[in-house]
Formats: sequence, C-alpha cells, structure tokens
Amino acid sequence: MQSSNLNTVVENNSTNDNVLAKLRGRKMHLSPALMKVAEYVIKEPQKVIHQTLVELADRSGSSEASVVRFCRDVGYSSFAAFKIDLSISLLRESPQIDDSDSDCVKNSLAKTINSLNDTASLLDRAVLDQTVKLLGRADNIYFFGVGASAAIAAYGEYRMMRLGLKTRALTDMHSAVMTASCMSNKDVIVLVSGSGSTADIINAAYKAKRQDGCIIAITGNTHSELASLASFSLHTAVSESPFSAGAFYSKAAQMFVIDLMANGILNTFPRMKDSVARTAEAIFSKQ
Repeated sequence: MQSSNLNTVVENNSTNDNVLAKLRGRKMHLSPALMKVAEYVIKEPQKVIHQTLVELADRSGSSEASVVRFCRDVGYSSFAAFKIDLSISLLRESPQIDDSDSDCVKNSLAKTINSLNDTASLLDRAVLDQTVKLLGRADNIYFFGVGASAAIAAYGEYRMMRLGLKTRALTDMHSAVMTASCMSNKDVIVLVSGSGSTADIINAAYKAKRQDGCIIAITGNTHSELASLASFSLHTAVSESPFSAGAFYSKAAQMFVIDLMANGILNTFPRMKDSVARTAEAIFSKQ
C-alpha cells in the first residue's frame, strides 16, 4: 500500500450474493410489511421463482407495492432480477433446519453449520483481502465487543498475538473510547456487533473515525449504523436480535470471520510464521 493512511475505501465487487442467506440475516431489520414478504420467500423459495409479483403479494399477505419495495430494499431493480438470483441461490442452497425439531443437538448443530455456510457464501473476498493487508501492516490492532461479542474480541486478540502483531482486546466502554480517541491512521480497530447498533460500539466507532483510524466491522446487519461508519465491513450471515444475541451459531460465524482474517494474514505475510513458531514454543515450554 502506497499511502500510510489505513483508512481506505474499497468498492464492493461481490456479485455472488446468496439471496436466501441475505434474507435470513436481514429480515428482522425490515419493516413489518417487507418482513412478511421476506418470511414467505425464505419459507417457500421454490414456489416464489414460479410466481408473478401479484401472486407473491397475495400468498405473502402483503401488497404489490410492498413486493416492489422489498425487491429494491434487498438490492434489485425489478422483481424479475430478484427471481433470477433467487433461482441461482437455490442451486447451491443447503437444507435449513426445522425449528420445530425436538432434538436440541441436531437443531443447534444444523443452525451452526448453516450460519457458517451462509457467511462463507456472502463473504466479499475483495473486502477480506483488503482487511488482511491492513491488519498485517497496522501499528496496533484493537478489538472491541460487548456482551457475548466480548469473547469474540478476546479471540481476535489471541489470534493476532500468535502472529506476533501488537494487539489488545478492549474490555469495557471506557477503555474502548479512550483508546479510539488516541488512535493514529496506522492503527486498526475491529468492532464486533451482530446487530450493528450496540451503543458502546457505535460510540467507539465515532471516536475512531474522528482520529482517522481504520474501522473494521464484523456485523450481521449490512444497513446498520456501524456498517455505515466502518472503513470495511465483514458481514456474518446471522444478524442478532435481543432474543438470539449470544447464541452459539451467531458467535461461531463471528469467530469464523476472525479465523479467516488470521489465516489470510499468515498467507499474505509468510514472515509471520516465525512469530507463530516462537509463540508456540513459548506456550509449550511452560506446560
């Protein structure tokens, strides 16, 4: 990278969005009218690809205007364009779990597998590559998450530390905003929030932005305030609600993104293999 400023904008070049994965993650952030359409599409995608706009409106209990708005909201200029991508998504879609399944082990396992598959299918590789380069060259890397996402921040710190990078997991709002207020444009802060609307996370993002620090968001809500503030957003397929926050399948998707970043850094900067060897030796010599 020629510039020393890490706060760089990258254009989203993803053309392989999995429509159903996107809808599962975003439906709770839609208006009630559009949520009706989304829930019907998620439940009956095989029927939707053969329906007219009028039929979808009727079957979903919504209006034709709501279907048009729904298509535009999820990024399509027309209902026909939406159906084409929905058809493509069905070709690679894995079976989804039935929430009525009484087997809690199978239910939890299937939800976790689906969240990882959906996250992988929605991942913007160009954005991932950019974040990998930024993290590998950063002077300092900070991670911050609230509640269950704090555990993901600690995991991020651990993975970066094993690579020999200067890193720290911020444990509370005060340490987060103070650190963000003193960032330089060679520092990176990784903010983890499934909803993208956690107040403490947003506050830290504003502080970092004022300092021209680079903000990487890991979030399930592509239309959230956090996503709009971030220099780069890595989107998980699971967007949290107050009822699903902390669920393992949501945290697994966030850990998966951290893992992708760490592995990407190691592949991009092979010299860090020496740091991995040294940190491994330090750990095992104490056992």
